[in-house]
Amino acid sequence: MKQLIICSNMQDEMPEIVEWMGMANQIADGVIIVDSGSTDGTPDIAAELGAIIIHDKRIQTEGYGPARNYLMDMARFHFPEAEFMMFLDADERIVPADFHNLRCIKDYLSDSFDGIGFPRIDWHDREMTHAENDFHTAPDWQCRMIRLSSNARYTRKLHEQLSGIKQIYTNLNLPKINHFHRCAAPGKRDQVGVLCSKLASEEREAGGILPKHHKEDMYFEMYKKNGLL
Repeated sequence: MKQLIICSNMQDEMPEIVEWMGMANQIADGVIIVDSGSTDGTPDIAAELGAIIIHDKRIQTEGYGPARNYLMDMARFHFPEAEFMMFLDADERIVPADFHNLRCIKDYLSDSFDGIGFPRIDWHDREMTHAENDFHTAPDWQCRMIRLSSNARYTRKLHEQLSGIKQIYTNLNLPKINHFHRCAAPGKRDQVGVLCSKLASEEREAGGILPKHHKEDMYFEMYKKNGLL
């Protein structure tokens, strides 16, 4: 069976890490976490549960695109026999009912596809009763599984863009990425908002064209006052 490595950038994810690692260990052959300065013990717990921990603040200084490229490079370095790597944030889950489907895709997907785009559901609650989007009509496709033999690379600090992919496989019957950012603790949402406002400002200064989030000005004022949280 083909090996899958789960990779993630994290910072201060104690409310999530035990459950997230439980999921990752069931669907992956290895886990890599790049920690960008946790002070709450997240990397220690993740290491105890089997993750390879790398301390690197690239996501804060260079942005999401370079951070994802680094995760791919680390997956290739630490797991040279692996076929795929998958990005999953700490507030994202694949539910157990989808584990078998994920294994089938991993093992039997045609070699003509070197990326897989999953529907993502943006939940308002942990019980998954109220979603922001209906994945049947607004699937919020996320190309999160990459064949490590591909030439895939990401660009941009924010709203990263993928290049070097031959074909991306998408299907509404694929496992869903369940996203719980909307019901995260307020401090976590502020932490992410401040980082994104900083990266958006830098991307625009470099000539990038980005849509402006309705809370971006508020978060950028927080950044100017307090720095990254």
